[in-house]
Amino acid sequence: MKLSVGIITYNEENRIGKTLDSVKEIADEIIVVDSESSDRTAEIAKVKGAEVFVEKWKGYGPQKNSVLEKCSGEWILLIDADEVVSAELKDKIKDIINGNSDFDVYKIKLRNICFGKEIKYGGWDDYVIRLWKKGKVRISGREVHEKYEIAENSRTGKINELIIHYTYDNIEQFLEKLNRYTSESATQYMKEHKKSGIVKIYSKMLFRFIRMYILQLGFLDGYEGYLLAKYSSIYTMTKYTKLREQYFRTLGKDTSLIVTTYNWPQALEICLNSVLRQTVLPKEIIVADDGSREDTAGLVKKIKESNPNVKIEHSWQEDDGFRLSMSRNKAIAKASGKYVIIIDGDLILERHFIQDHIENMEKGYFIQGSRVIISEEKSKEILKGKLPVFPNVLFEKGYKNKANTVRNRLLSKIFTKKDKKLSGIRGCNMSFFREDLVKVNGFEEKIQGWGREDSEIAVRLFNSGIGKKRLKFNGLTYHIYHKENDRSGLAENDEFLATVIKQGKKKAEKGLDNHEGCQFGSDKLREI
Repeated sequence: MKLSVGIITYNEENRIGKTLDSVKEIADEIIVVDSESSDRTAEIAKVKGAEVFVEKWKGYGPQKNSVLEKCSGEWILLIDADEVVSAELKDKIKDIINGNSDFDVYKIKLRNICFGKEIKYGGWDDYVIRLWKKGKVRISGREVHEKYEIAENSRTGKINELIIHYTYDNIEQFLEKLNRYTSESATQYMKEHKKSGIVKIYSKMLFRFIRMYILQLGFLDGYEGYLLAKYSSIYTMTKYTKLREQYFRTLGKDTSLIVTTYNWPQALEICLNSVLRQTVLPKEIIVADDGSREDTAGLVKKIKESNPNVKIEHSWQEDDGFRLSMSRNKAIAKASGKYVIIIDGDLILERHFIQDHIENMEKGYFIQGSRVIISEEKSKEILKGKLPVFPNVLFEKGYKNKANTVRNRLLSKIFTKKDKKLSGIRGCNMSFFREDLVKVNGFEEKIQGWGREDSEIAVRLFNSGIGKKRLKFNGLTYHIYHKENDRSGLAENDEFLATVIKQGKKKAEKGLDNHEGCQFGSDKLREI
C-alpha cells in the first residue's frame, strides 16, 4: 500500500465530501477519525469510501496521532477536513509515491480562501508539512497548535503545487469557531504555566494586527485582508483574555484562608468583605473563632448565605482565655488546601493580597507579610463605613508604615528577602505549605495569653530547615486600630520561646496532632 490519507473531522458535513473527492484518485486508503460529530460528517465519509473511527475529542495533537496509528501506507498525506488537494498537486504526489522522490518529508504550498477570496499576504501564504514517509514525522501531544517534528536525518523538500484551504466563508463562521479554538488555546497555555496580564493582552492584539496587515502586507488583499487581520487580532485578544480568566479562577484552588477572630464582628465583617473582593478567591475561608459570642456566628452565617459559591466555615471553641494557638490549629486541621494563609480578622486586605501570597509561595519557605497601621481616628471612620481607597492612602493622614501601601512587582523582587531571623514575625499576615505546618505540629498550644506564638512556630520551622520569605511591596494589609490585648502572660511566653530556641525544638508538644483525624477535639465546632 503506497498512500494513506488521514483526516480528523468534527461537524464538517458541508466540506468533507469535497475534501474526500479531491484525494480518492491517489489514496489507497482514507482514514477519518471523527470527533463525535452531531451532523452527517461520518455518514458522508463512509459513503465516499473512507474508513471512519468515531472517537472522543482529545485535542488536535492526540487526535491526529490517532489517525497516524491507523495509517498503513508507505506514505502518509495528512490534511484537514476543510482542505482540497489541487489537480496539479495530485499529479505531483503520484510521481513522488511512485519513486520519483529525493526527500522523506514534504512541505506543501497552502493557499487560503477566506471570506470568499484567495489570501496571498498577511502571513497566510505558507508551506506546511503534509506529506511524508511513514515514521518520518511525529506530531506533538499538544491539544492545540500541535507541532510536526521531523525525524533526525530526514530529507525535507517543498512542493509548489497547492492545497486549497477553505478557512472561513463569512464572519459568522469565524466567530463560531473562535470560541472553541480560543478556549482550547487558553487551556493549553495553562498547562504550560503561561500567564497573561492586561498589558500582554492588548499588546499581543495590537501587534497581531500590525504584523498581519502592515508588516506582512495584508493590506494588499484588500478588504478581506483587513477583515482577516482585524478578526485575527480579536482571536489573539480573546485567547489571552481567557487565559487570564482561567489563571485567576484556578490560582486559589489549593489554598485555604484562615481568619482569626474574637468578639469583634464589626471588624470581621470589613475583613471578610475585603477577602470576597480579592482578584483570587481561596478554595475555602475558615473563621478561626476563639470563643466569640453569637453575634459573630450570625455575621459569618449572613456572609455565607450572601455568597453561596464561596466555601465559608466557622470553627469555634469555648471562651476559656486567650487560646489563639488552639484556635488556629483547629482551623488548620479542618483546612483542605495544600497552602494555608493566616490573617487576623481586624485586617483589610488589598485586593491582590491572596494572589500575591500564592504567586510568591516557594518550597522550603513560609511567607511573612507586612501591614499598614491605621490610626485610632481613621479606624473609627472606617468602622462607620468610610473605607479607605487604595492606593490613595499613600497621600492621606492616619496611616503608619506607608511604604507598605505600595504594591509593585519589580520592587517586590528587589526587596523581598529570605532569612531565618525572628525580626518582623507577625502572625496576622503569614502563609505556609500545609505539609510544613504538619511537620512542626502546628502552633504550640502551651502558649496561652497574648504574644510569641508566631515567633515560636517560626523558630521550629527554622530548626526544621524551613526559611522565612519576608514579602515586601506585595501582600498588602491594613490593620484596624484596637486597644492592646492583656500582656500579663508575655513574660512566661518569652521564657517558653527562649527554651524552644535553646533546645532546638522542631515539633510542638501540644499542637496540631490533637486535632487532625478527629472532630477537632472535645470543644464545639459550629458548622454553618
